[in-house]
Amino acid sequence: MKKILAVLALLALGCINIYAVKTAGDVYNSGYDLYLVNDYKAAVKLFKQAIKMEPEFVKPYNMAGLSYIAMKQVDHALFMYKQAVYIDPDFAEAYYDYGVATEIKDPKNIDAAEQLYQKAIILNNDDYIYARASLNLAKLYRKQERHDDAIEALRNAIKAEPTFQELYNEAGLNYLDERLYDKAIEMFSKAVELKHEYVEAQTNLAITYEKKGNLAKAMYELQSTLRKDDKFAGAQYTYGNALIMSGYYDDAIAHLKAAIGLDPKFAEAYYSLGKAYLHKYMFTEAEAAYRMALKNRSKYTLAKKGLDYVKKLQKGFRDHITFPKIAVEGEEDDSTQDLTDEQIAAAKKKAAEAENVEDLRMPSFKPTPKEGEDASDAQANTQDADEF
Repeated sequence: MKKILAVLALLALGCINIYAVKTAGDVYNSGYDLYLVNDYKAAVKLFKQAIKMEPEFVKPYNMAGLSYIAMKQVDHALFMYKQAVYIDPDFAEAYYDYGVATEIKDPKNIDAAEQLYQKAIILNNDDYIYARASLNLAKLYRKQERHDDAIEALRNAIKAEPTFQELYNEAGLNYLDERLYDKAIEMFSKAVELKHEYVEAQTNLAITYEKKGNLAKAMYELQSTLRKDDKFAGAQYTYGNALIMSGYYDDAIAHLKAAIGLDPKFAEAYYSLGKAYLHKYMFTEAEAAYRMALKNRSKYTLAKKGLDYVKKLQKGFRDHITFPKIAVEGEEDDSTQDLTDEQIAAAKKKAAEAENVEDLRMPSFKPTPKEGEDASDAQANTQDADEF
């Protein structure tokens, strides 16, 4: 009996050890939990451990890439994504993440990112990834002013993910660029309908109304946006511009300063602040605002023009202000310092003659005729003087 109990105990311990052994999937899941709480460094260690345990397990490669992106180690992320698509050429999510990392590494490398997004779209084996790859592809197309291609990509993505509000916002931006304002308003409104707190889309909606010429509607939308979130720099900036157009310069300055407080490198907000100060003839403040705009964007042409204009106005004001010399008792007049002796003599003679000249101003009444002068001649002389 004792032998049987001993054998059962050993079997029980063996079972415990069997269940205690972790698989690559278990290690991956533990790494994923760490990723969710932003412990990216520890997560990467577990993802690499899972890869070592099972080299053909593709998900740890992709999640390691995302962790490296979060830690701003883009080259490491690119390596992981490259490995992922090599192991599984049908892994759409890896192609999408690979495209994002490629854009981060080199925003000008549009062709490479475009090919990766298109690969994810062509695979079309994950609606979530399909919609997001289409969104990023549409953004690339908008940068290239390929608006028709962008709209087509977004239209197909909306069929896959009809409640994905960012698709509608991006479609609105393309329509706005094309000056199709009614279509843009439709798209932005749908985005806000799907997500009430979507302040970016509502700000874009306000901009569209302003472009269309409906400033009152634009200001209404902006006020609504700021009530939802007054920490959105874009809304503060756009409302400040609307207030400038409405002539409320003090209020505009307050909102533009709020935008700058939220985003100290907001070059456009500094430029608009300069315009508001200029309307109030606050040249020093306007100059400082334009300089800050240029500091944050050295090739900001509008800010450069604004700064040059302020300088021109300041010079114009200085040139039109003269301060006459005030004579001080006991101080010699140095106005004749550079005159020749002949010029000084001529000036003295002219001054002496001026002291003996009679008052030649014409009286307001008709003078009596002098001896030898006809009354009609005297009247004529008076009429000639009145014409001046």
